[in-house]
Amino acid sequence: MHRKVLLCMNQKMKFVSRLAAVCSGAAVASVGMAMTVFAEGETASSGTATQQASPAAQLLTSIIPFAIALVLLYLLLLRPQQKREKQAQQMRENVRVGDEVCTAGGLVGIVIRVTEDTVVLETGGERSKIRVKKWAIHENITQMEEAAQKEKERKAARRGGIATAAAESDDKKKKDSDE
Repeated sequence: MHRKVLLCMNQKMKFVSRLAAVCSGAAVASVGMAMTVFAEGETASSGTATQQASPAAQLLTSIIPFAIALVLLYLLLLRPQQKREKQAQQMRENVRVGDEVCTAGGLVGIVIRVTEDTVVLETGGERSKIRVKKWAIHENITQMEEAAQKEKERKAARRGGIATAAAESDDKKKKDSDE
């Protein structure tokens, strides 16, 4: 699962870098075009004078692509990363005695004691005890299994509710047609 997240983040970073390159290219083109129009003062094809854009409008046309790139960078990379960090911190805060957890180093164990910033894990057949920092906890396997079970029950209830609603509507239609 961790690899999938890394692959997804890698794809998003490639997309954002391409998008930033396109936006910066558009900004350079718009600045060059604005400078050309400003310098010439008239178009070569028609020979008539064009209205010169105000300096504020020129500045705005050169800044807009950069602003759009920054907003997209925030929305595609920074905001989801902050959300994942917040969920990970919440998961670490909710570790209870008896939970099965996996550390960032790959150790899997059962929590036997929780302190403010450390957790004592019991691992292996010899019941080895290891004390690790809370920040090193990568996932809470017990919470993930409970969430998966709740999701499965919710889907089953939904399917059952749809089937029940369909059967009730069929019965109602049958009664209406008999009358």
